[in-house]
Amino acid sequence: MTDAPATTTAPTPAAPALDAVTPTAPVVTAPVAENVADLPAWAQKVIIDARKGEGDQRVAAKTAAENAQKELTDKLAVALGIKPDAAADPAALTASLTAAQATATQSARELAIFKAAAATGADPSRLLDSNSFMSSVSGLDPADGAAVTAAITAAVAANPNLKAVLAAGASGVELGGTGETGQITEAQLAQMKPEQIAAAHKAGKLAHLL
Repeated sequence: MTDAPATTTAPTPAAPALDAVTPTAPVVTAPVAENVADLPAWAQKVIIDARKGEGDQRVAAKTAAENAQKELTDKLAVALGIKPDAAADPAALTASLTAAQATATQSARELAIFKAAAATGADPSRLLDSNSFMSSVSGLDPADGAAVTAAITAAVAANPNLKAVLAAGASGVELGGTGETGQITEAQLAQMKPEQIAAAHKAGKLAHLL
């Protein structure tokens, strides 16, 4: 008796394992509008307002910078005297200019009196201290030397106290101007200020010119 061959059963293939990761849904991207006009009205307004705001800021910043530069330039020009101060009152400027001119004329007149006093034998300090004399020459042109000399001569003739008093012991040689140490020369006198001339006269340094 022949034995029957043994039957071999093939293994059942295992089912493929499922992926443990849950698949995600595809992302749908909304189409982007190429032109602002293609966007909704509200979106168009947001973009237009934003652009306008940026433009306004740039214009304001530029204007502010230009104004600041102009203000600085104007202040510098006023400080240097290149440009008048527009903020100043025109009437005040006129009054200030008139006062400055009057002061300059008065100083020039006093200097002319000092220079002419020596030739007329008058005391320049006494002349300037005399209210009546200064009032009489208040309208005198300081550049008119003949008129200044004539006014001093008339004042001395009317009031001898305006004459210069020579220092005691002064010699004729000294009065002639020998260049004695400490004496003021005519060239020096022409460059001196009124207050310097008055001080020199009181110190007796103008005796040789009187």
